[in-house]
Amino acid sequence: MPELSVWAFASLAVFLGALVQGSLGVGLALVSAPVVQIAAPDLMPGSLLLVAAVLAALGAVREISHTDWYGVSWAMAGRVVGTAAASSVVLVVSVPTLDLLSAGITLGVVSLLAFDPARLPKNRGTLIASGAVAGLTGTTSSIGGPFIALVYHQESGPTVRGTLNVFYTAGTLLSLGSLTVVGRLSGEQLAFGALLLPAVVVGFALSGPVRRHVDGSGRMRGAVLALAVVAALVLIVRGLVAIFAG
Repeated sequence: MPELSVWAFASLAVFLGALVQGSLGVGLALVSAPVVQIAAPDLMPGSLLLVAAVLAALGAVREISHTDWYGVSWAMAGRVVGTAAASSVVLVVSVPTLDLLSAGITLGVVSLLAFDPARLPKNRGTLIASGAVAGLTGTTSSIGGPFIALVYHQESGPTVRGTLNVFYTAGTLLSLGSLTVVGRLSGEQLAFGALLLPAVVVGFALSGPVRRHVDGSGRMRGAVLALAVVAALVLIVRGLVAIFAG
């Protein structure tokens, strides 16, 4: 198992990620995945997937009554397709290139929504497409949440969080099952993920006051768009670093 300093470093990142996701419904992977990847690369992605599954389940239980089940069903259909296609896509397009393409699409969508919120309606087509992109990028880069969040950018905070957390719960369990089938989920990954769970619980518990603040005065939409921009910038930096390092 990793040293105590590695656990502390990863726990801090997971705590901050849980605080953000507990408030907005998205953000754990964006905040913590790059840090955990650096601190304990051999224990990825299983450790963070376990953390994500527990956090999403906590969020889903807290706001299950606000879940858009219609949206979840179609987004999950897209996620299954995107997850299945990820292994084939990376044979043709490199992960850094996918990062840059995903970032470009995200910034383009955010730019449109900033000036015309109606340009991305929530319907079966956009739900399937965003779910597929989330499955693809979530599998290749561990950052897929902002895509589905953008479809819900005009919804209330409880609806966004409840829907996304149900979507993430099902998606992370799907990913954990897939890793188990192909023999890529080790006991060490699960053990390290379990050690990070106290940080998840604390971050989630402290997200309550922040959540109430974000829900007021239309702040949820701005927070989702801002988080999507941050996600795009993270993908751009990571993609460029990988390209130039190679």
